[in-house]
Amino acid sequence: MARTRAASLLLVAALSACATNPAPRRPSPNLPEQVGAAPQAGKTAVAPPAASAPGIDQFALQELFKRLTDVSFMTQLGSEMIIRKITYSGADKLPIPAYFFAPKDTLRRHAALIFVHDGIHSDLSDVYVPHIRSLVREGYVIIAPEYRGSTGYGKDFFDAIDYGGKEVDDVLEARTYLRDLVRYADLDRLGIIGWSHGGFITLHSIFRRPKLFRVAVAHVPVADLPARMRTHSTGYQQIFSAQPAFGGTLLQRPQPYVERSPVSHVRELETPLLVHAASNDDDVFIIENHNLRDSMVAAGKDRAGLYHYKEWIDPPGGHSFNRIQTREGLESWNETLAFLRRYLSPWRTLRIGG
Repeated sequence: MARTRAASLLLVAALSACATNPAPRRPSPNLPEQVGAAPQAGKTAVAPPAASAPGIDQFALQELFKRLTDVSFMTQLGSEMIIRKITYSGADKLPIPAYFFAPKDTLRRHAALIFVHDGIHSDLSDVYVPHIRSLVREGYVIIAPEYRGSTGYGKDFFDAIDYGGKEVDDVLEARTYLRDLVRYADLDRLGIIGWSHGGFITLHSIFRRPKLFRVAVAHVPVADLPARMRTHSTGYQQIFSAQPAFGGTLLQRPQPYVERSPVSHVRELETPLLVHAASNDDDVFIIENHNLRDSMVAAGKDRAGLYHYKEWIDPPGGHSFNRIQTREGLESWNETLAFLRRYLSPWRTLRIGG
């Protein structure tokens, strides 16, 4: 296959051309070709191998595997939709790379989604191929920002991380790109969806700019930073304390952790929001989403019809339960599609100028 040949060439280049530090492995589960379908041979997610040998520079390796992911997206989806790798202006005019996926019918206006990838220091992986395919088939235009701190774009971009701060503005500026350059994106029908850290950004986006969005979906979202700091390792906490906006640990400077926690902003919810969580999540422990749920209920957001929550009890995959091939994963995804349809009516494709 072309993808296999490209993978081999890039891997050889990575191992021969990179130069100093070992690269950490970024786990990325295999997914079937379609949600609800059996896996097909060779259709696996791109994930960098653990680089145990010395002499490999992690940032150069990340860039090479980002190119491999680009090839994977094009190989798997390029025949059935429009795919582009774009760059737009984010917060402070920082160039933000992004993926763009759209139906081939550009003579009609389509509902649009901002699709936010998971992970601190991560990037859009091809584990999301089934989800992107499903959404484009529904009729959505998708833009998936690689906000500051994402991997695959060099050390300076990696070090620009601003958790809960400018990264949210980077994602919000994706709408400006759609407004200015994609005439067939109907921004009166704009939604946002994200997983894990992408769910965290999704929550902040609708709190910060509620009028932009008709609907939002946050899967296993990071929701409560003080709780997260108390339940995660010292090494993980250092990712936050080293950032200028935090300027120390939770004990040293609690205020930024509270201010950048979605749970602190529930009264600002104006956008219909669906949250799916897993009781056995070993990354975003369920206490975070219980705290978010209880705060939403106390604020009356469930009674107002704005907050919708569902928790799966011990689903296979835990944190990744709706990104793998299981009954629970398919159930979660089908409920997500139904929720988006309710507010965005993706089948309503008006002719441009009509």
